[in-house]
Amino acid sequence: MKAYCLKCRTKREIKNPESVTLKNARSATRGICPVCGTKMYKIGKRQAVTTSVSTKEVMKSWLADVPADKAFWSHDGRVLKNLEELSTALREMSDETFAYHVTPDRNDFSKWVQEVVGDYKLAAQLGMARTRAEALEAVAKRVASLRQ
Repeated sequence: MKAYCLKCRTKREIKNPESVTLKNARSATRGICPVCGTKMYKIGKRQAVTTSVSTKEVMKSWLADVPADKAFWSHDGRVLKNLEELSTALREMSDETFAYHVTPDRNDFSKWVQEVVGDYKLAAQLGMARTRAEALEAVAKRVASLRQ
């Protein structure tokens, strides 16, 4: 995949591409310029990363509890250790608590799912969710698909 290098001022093939979700919840591909080493972004396209093919064992591990020091501490006092607890919390939490964790600048749920749980697909869906109902639907569907 090619992106424009601001330092070289030309389009170049992205070295070490990885899919990311930007703060504004848009998808992008991040990598480095093979010539000058500057960070490069291709916004609006996701790189098909073949190295992150998820096996059934990896996908099942996303349902397991995370280490205690990596648990999600909700603003209402809940401590979430796995995706099923996140689903329950989203169903029961107030809109004010949801609004505390999801703002135009950040999405704590998406960040936790991506960085701690490791489920990039769900993290991207949560990054686009703007309401508690949308987030709940995304998590509930993902948990149901992972159980199969």
